[in-house]
Amino acid sequence: MEKRVTNWRNKKFFLFLVIAFLFSQLGLFAQVPENGGLPSVTGTVVDESGNPLLGATVVVNGTTSACITDAKGHFSVKAGISSVLTVTYVGYKTKEVSVSSFQDLTIVLEESAKALKEVVVVGYGTLQKKQVTSSISSVSGDDLMAGVGGANIGTALQGKISSLVITGNSSPNSGSTFQLRGVASVNAGKTPLIVIDGMPGGDIRQIIQEDILSVDVLKDASAGAIYGTRAAGGVILITTKKAQMNQDGKLRMTYTGEYNVQTVRRRPEVLSADDFLADGRGTDYGSKVDWYNELINKSPYSQKHVFNLNGGNKFTQIYGTFMYNKQNGIAIEDSRTDYAGRFNANFNLLDGWLEIKTHADYRQAKRNDNSPNFKQALFNNPTRSPYDTSSITGYNVWLNESLDYNVLADSKLTTDEGLDKWFMPDATFKVNILSVPGLSVQQSIAYENRQYEHHVYQSRYHRVQLENSTTGTASLSFNKTENLSSEGQVSYIHNFNKHAINALAGYSYFEYNNESFGMSNTDFTNDKVKFWDMGEGTFLAEGQASMSSNKSITQRLVSMYSRVNYSYNDKYVFTGTFRREGSSKFAINNRWGNFWSLSGGWHISQESFLKDIKAISDLKLRIGYGVTGNNNFGADYAATMYGSDVYWLMPNGTWAQSYGATKNINNDLKWEEQHEWNLGLDYAFFDNRLYGKFDIYKRKVVGLIYSVQVSQPPYTKSTMYENIGNMQNTGWEFEIGGDVLKTSKWSYRTSLNLSHNDTKILNLWGNQTYYDYADFPAPGSPGTAIRIQENTKVGSFYMWKFAGFDSNGDFLLYDKDGKAIPASQKTLADKQFVGNFVPKLMLGWSHNLSYKNWDLGVNMRSWIKFDVYNSINMYFGLQNGAAGQNVLKTAYTKFKDVTGQKQLCDYFLEDGTFLKIDAINLAYNLNLKKYTRLFEKARFYVTANNVATFTKYSGQDPEIDVTGLSGGIEWFNGLYPQVRSYTFGVQVTF
Repeated sequence: MEKRVTNWRNKKFFLFLVIAFLFSQLGLFAQVPENGGLPSVTGTVVDESGNPLLGATVVVNGTTSACITDAKGHFSVKAGISSVLTVTYVGYKTKEVSVSSFQDLTIVLEESAKALKEVVVVGYGTLQKKQVTSSISSVSGDDLMAGVGGANIGTALQGKISSLVITGNSSPNSGSTFQLRGVASVNAGKTPLIVIDGMPGGDIRQIIQEDILSVDVLKDASAGAIYGTRAAGGVILITTKKAQMNQDGKLRMTYTGEYNVQTVRRRPEVLSADDFLADGRGTDYGSKVDWYNELINKSPYSQKHVFNLNGGNKFTQIYGTFMYNKQNGIAIEDSRTDYAGRFNANFNLLDGWLEIKTHADYRQAKRNDNSPNFKQALFNNPTRSPYDTSSITGYNVWLNESLDYNVLADSKLTTDEGLDKWFMPDATFKVNILSVPGLSVQQSIAYENRQYEHHVYQSRYHRVQLENSTTGTASLSFNKTENLSSEGQVSYIHNFNKHAINALAGYSYFEYNNESFGMSNTDFTNDKVKFWDMGEGTFLAEGQASMSSNKSITQRLVSMYSRVNYSYNDKYVFTGTFRREGSSKFAINNRWGNFWSLSGGWHISQESFLKDIKAISDLKLRIGYGVTGNNNFGADYAATMYGSDVYWLMPNGTWAQSYGATKNINNDLKWEEQHEWNLGLDYAFFDNRLYGKFDIYKRKVVGLIYSVQVSQPPYTKSTMYENIGNMQNTGWEFEIGGDVLKTSKWSYRTSLNLSHNDTKILNLWGNQTYYDYADFPAPGSPGTAIRIQENTKVGSFYMWKFAGFDSNGDFLLYDKDGKAIPASQKTLADKQFVGNFVPKLMLGWSHNLSYKNWDLGVNMRSWIKFDVYNSINMYFGLQNGAAGQNVLKTAYTKFKDVTGQKQLCDYFLEDGTFLKIDAINLAYNLNLKKYTRLFEKARFYVTANNVATFTKYSGQDPEIDVTGLSGGIEWFNGLYPQVRSYTFGVQVTF
């Protein structure tokens, strides 16, 4: 080894020299033998498979003599006969060994599931749970219920992390929206940063649930500050699985297969054909049709197959996964087919000096994203048939009735498909400076290529084509995004005496590029070729076809960062981080920003006055403060953009189009910063049988960025981005879990998390005193339902207040003075703040019960005390809808006395409190080794998803979108069916 070190020095590797100088004192300190007069005890530390463990700590009890094992697991310490060695290694049970001779010892460490859970992934590394000083919540991949996630793991994560809200619908093509600890901004990015295997900027839809090792969520600014401008909405760290070294050297294969079927859980009930005619709603066309049911897929079956192969030896470990997932949504023309593959590999070279880690992830999703308009299905005349056997298409297509058209034919006579592709490889090269234990240098590079193709064709027999006397319209578009990341860092991890240090420093570079093009044409000679012969349409020759292309501004983010974690005697822990970051999105005056954090932890349970209380396993007080930024917005905020401007009348009477700047540039636009305090308490009792945490936080967002109106002149354009004000989040989180029952046959564990958040607009700068959101369309009372202004809570509705009905069934509203007036006399000044859509309390509760080979899991969630605006009742629940349109049955029952025009008022505001049984999973585990040598084990399971909802809310689903500024509304035009699904699965290990 000395020869290799000499060779490296002779080649003048300057990086090694710099690092050796910086850490020489610590390195020398680690190598000075405290018990110089004693002989050396040598040995090897291995795992249960006989594989050497690099980096295990060997301590001679009662002394300061200690060392760390090398790449071959070897160690050497000064110790005497009868000395006791304590050996520790992350993820393994601590072991004590008595020295009986000076011959080489072989110490076998046993892997500990509990110890594994005590390792927490943090920014750019890992820490033992006892060293964590920030608010971090973790979920093991094993705790994500099988049969729930489908193609998107967001569903499986629901309710697992306190303060993390995940929204989406039942469509296989739906994405998930994430929000952590309330609204993070009014205009810039509000969602958490996704980091996959250490690489920032990932997409959670890339990940296969079976590949997840752990999900760690950095909640407060002291945890996320090391990610600087991308951590404003929190950070979600996803770690994928790596290969397991097998003692026999063989590869292991696991197959998982799932079959899923969906049913409609709840639907709006409109008038039947008979009731429609009896109430005089419209013309009788002679049929009896349930339009909603016509849009339901009669074969909503899905299947998923995952093959996993892993294995290796101490030098090479390989992990590979392939997935095929075919999903048919509950709605017609709504399906998705996914192919995905992942390859993870670890290589140990040069006797432990060099480690290489690689990940390669590929995913392709083919989407049939043409689900029909369920809103129109509720409006349609139930006596009008969607079918016509005399038509060439088989559909009854009637024209020029914008309020009543064949929504089934619209969907069937349109092709709308997309092809989504992700490719994301990365590699990390890590050099372990073995002559200085704990010192390493690593360089990572990652590349992401995402492409999306969108193909649309509207048949010549479609009503729009017939109304416009055209013969088919096609469009094709392509979008490509390329991201490049480069991360380099130096890290030092060392324990000596009662001190432990975990430090790193590094740099980060991120680059984003995007380009797109599109084209469309009309009037084709046939419907067969669709969009694959774009030039064949006549609109091209007539100069009416369209073509577009775009190259987005290249975005770059450059930063330098550092983190130091120090622990004394496992009692006092301190962490500091600093990141200086520059973004190309800002004007040159404010391009760079500093983001930092300080936090500390005190293990109260280690103090003398608590140390002897056996019931207390751990009690740690945490406090942290940090500053993060927000870089998640368009690059044109501070870029000079040129384009076609306006038309000018020339002296000769012709018109000419100018070409010039399209935006006002604010050179003084500053970073949107978040300053956050967090106070927390971690606890564990009764030998870790009862555990949890409590956090309280206060976050202030300074310098909110928004597009505001500006005067002309001096500005050439009417709007410009400015810093407009400040916002504040306050809240608390409580988590508790317990291994309630443990016997040889039975076990039961449960975990509960609760959270509360309030977000308030503190002030708005400049002339703009408020901003309105949530536009409602006519007829009736159009307008906006939400307003933010100084000293108001985010989530408050802003609308007219209901005062009752007059004798004719017309709405009465309160004016600004509190007087009841007819709705026809209302003014905008009469609007008031009423209700709030942010739940007072959010709760997630999971249960896991096992008996012998049987497992039962139950996931539950609840949102308590929040308001939902039921726009379904507003638009479908009143009798006075447009002539010929259908309405809900409740229009002639619950709302039978309401005959006036709909109003945007709190009459349609309801308490949305609910309790949901999200999922139930029942599984049976079978040991196949008893029966055959080909298989090891099998697991058979069935999962019911979206089992039941208990609520007084009268709409379709009280769990509406509560993220962002304009949530809280169950929209009448977003009525994708709520489903209950059943999954039957099997997992076999070979």
